[in-house]
Amino acid sequence: MKELVTLNGKRFLNKKILRTLMYGEGVFETFRYNGKLPKFIEKHYNRLKQGAQVLDIPLLSFEDYIKFIEDTVRQSKTDDLYVKTILTSEGNIYFPEKAENSNLLVIIKPFIPLEKKEVKLTVAPFKVHSSDPLLKIKSTNYTRNVLAKRYALEKGCFDAVFLNESNEVTETSSANIFWVKGKYLYTPSLECGLLNGITRQFVIEKAKDEGFVVVEGRFYLNDVKNSDMIFITNSLNGIIKVSSIV
Repeated sequence: MKELVTLNGKRFLNKKILRTLMYGEGVFETFRYNGKLPKFIEKHYNRLKQGAQVLDIPLLSFEDYIKFIEDTVRQSKTDDLYVKTILTSEGNIYFPEKAENSNLLVIIKPFIPLEKKEVKLTVAPFKVHSSDPLLKIKSTNYTRNVLAKRYALEKGCFDAVFLNESNEVTETSSANIFWVKGKYLYTPSLECGLLNGITRQFVIEKAKDEGFVVVEGRFYLNDVKNSDMIFITNSLNGIIKVSSIV
């Protein structure tokens, strides 16, 4: 008998598109489309490309990436949009095999800005490991982040901070983290195990232009708490001020 796949008891014909669902073998980018593509759209594409290379997923061209986004946006009557692009893998569903093809899933919805001017963070109830390759790409294998975000919300917080195996601060489930002390701007080093966020890169360069001394390094929770100001960043909401970490 040949391999059989069903969905709700009915034969599922295109088994090859199941790899992302079964194994989390996909990469994504999320950004705001406010009447036009974001300034750093090419950086988003390049990070998608890097993630695809890590997972050995065939990549579509930059031109097709833009076309599929624009084709989707044109079907909306809203100018200010949340956009999520997911590069899904396609191929043999035996997991060691490499993907044969890829598809781009584009999800759009009206963008809803955060109402809060400041947010509270908590610490995730489990640690990450700095050697985990998935920490440095936007993988659809996202269960760790989902569990941490749910934990934070249950505690009445906006998000959860991840610590690594050495108790060093890394990032939150959905953002990079920064803190200020005097003229120094601190943020965890990529070697701690975190995503090199697009907004993270922008903030670092902008802070240098504004006269801050930027320090990327290995820090602990007390280093963050004993600062003048804490904030988190991502491509959807930009900079979000943190009132406390509980």
